[in-house]
Amino acid sequence: MAVVNKIPQLLDIHATLTEAQAAAEAWVTTNSAWLAKLLKDHQELIKTQNVELYQATYDGELEEVENRDKSRGDDVNHKIMASMAQLVVDTPVDYLLGKPIVWSFKDPKQVGADTATMEDYRKELLQLLETEDAQRVLRETLTQGGVAGVSSVIGWVDESGKIDYEEFPYQEIVPVFDTRGRLRLVVRFYLVDNAEPDAAQEDFRYKAEIYDNRYITSVTADESGESYSLDNDEGLAVIDHKAGRIPVAVFLNGTPARYSERKKKAGVSDLAGGILSLVNEYAHSMSDKANAVDRMQDQLLKLIGVQLGNQKSGEAEVLAMRKARAIALKNENANAEYISPSQEDTAVENHLNRTRDTIHEMAFVPKLSDLSGATATEIKVKYSGLDIKAGKKETYFKSAIKQLLAILTDFLNARKLAGNGQLPQGYQDKLQDPAANGLYDSEWVEFTLNRNLPQNYLEIAQIVSLLTDKVPDSYLYELLWFIPDPKAALDEMKAQKDAASKRTSQAGLAAMGLGGEFSKTNVTENEDEDGEESGESREA
Repeated sequence: MAVVNKIPQLLDIHATLTEAQAAAEAWVTTNSAWLAKLLKDHQELIKTQNVELYQATYDGELEEVENRDKSRGDDVNHKIMASMAQLVVDTPVDYLLGKPIVWSFKDPKQVGADTATMEDYRKELLQLLETEDAQRVLRETLTQGGVAGVSSVIGWVDESGKIDYEEFPYQEIVPVFDTRGRLRLVVRFYLVDNAEPDAAQEDFRYKAEIYDNRYITSVTADESGESYSLDNDEGLAVIDHKAGRIPVAVFLNGTPARYSERKKKAGVSDLAGGILSLVNEYAHSMSDKANAVDRMQDQLLKLIGVQLGNQKSGEAEVLAMRKARAIALKNENANAEYISPSQEDTAVENHLNRTRDTIHEMAFVPKLSDLSGATATEIKVKYSGLDIKAGKKETYFKSAIKQLLAILTDFLNARKLAGNGQLPQGYQDKLQDPAANGLYDSEWVEFTLNRNLPQNYLEIAQIVSLLTDKVPDSYLYELLWFIPDPKAALDEMKAQKDAASKRTSQAGLAAMGLGGEFSKTNVTENEDEDGEESGESREA
């Protein structure tokens, strides 16, 4: 993330590709130092925000536990990575996305759209949203945002015209905002090996993709990393991304309270705010408990009145007796016995339980063990903390989804404008005003995130039944978690009702003796089944 006071002049969105290529070369030459500083500031921000520490903790690699010293003078020093970070991060993710997102579309009459156009848009957009990859990308966006505080999705149209999108690591994506918080451009920095295949040494250099409102400009750094030039190795360094905006959706996982952090436009990790210290403490306590268990199994040998040699030989003699499971008593006054360490560890167990309970309380994560035998009302109460947390997260996540929907809609509109040929000149202006140009509008889409809360399904069915004919069916169908596309379900129900009505009508006619040929109400007296006039009429 970066908030910049002075942003370089962007490329003209109305320029041709040839003009943009020439302008980009001058732009990179002029702003090479600016790009280098942007990357340096971003890397410094990653360090100060402990992004890589949070990521390692989520992966179960606790740096503090790995570097812990021996708690005693012996060799017992367990390093148990009992990380609860995944529980903290994944629980709200599963709560929000454990059930498929319900995508619905507004009534064409309400938004002044053509019915056929709305139906085409629905089919094309759902092809991009209901795939397994789409669900994975959205889930990764929410997960990685919970870990690092920020996550970004880039959309693109490939060489074959296929529309696609993917989530990218926080380390690579630098959204650039102006001082009013408006997203002005996005830069993706990534390392590549620039060495020849037979080279003895690797030559890693940074490449950057600069996304503005129309173009993607590819640049590469020199050996020093301080100077950039256009990257023409794989064709044109400037290409048209075919969207009416920057094709990057940015998800911020909340906003920090401190002004010094808030002004950076960075999100907040779910492991921040003291959670990480509790996760480390729990793992330390588990490791100490494992050490104590090992020592409990190692009984002490108590010798009374036994003559041993000097310190070195005496120690060897005692170790030999323990190894042989035999004790040599040299006089009748000597005595030997094993002493077992105390098995009392109530204080340790209480500390572990309290630490874990505190993690659950501070992270607003319910304990599944507390839900055993709970009623539906009790489950809702126990999930209330998670519901509050999910509500905050959902606000920011929905904003990112809307950004993605707008980007995908731009791609669909561009494909519609191009037909089988090239995009018309000035198509960018048409994308900005879809209603006036007969194009799709992302405002037509509505979506619902169904909370993955244990439900009383009978209760939901009763609510839907009671509200039938009082609330529009499209809203009621959104309550039913197993219906991913309410519009398609409504169309199918209408077809079923029409078919049932027709069967009932035919059955009624048959009961009155009007079945068979008399039930063909659409055939006039002077027409046969094929729509031709009867023979008598023809003769006439």
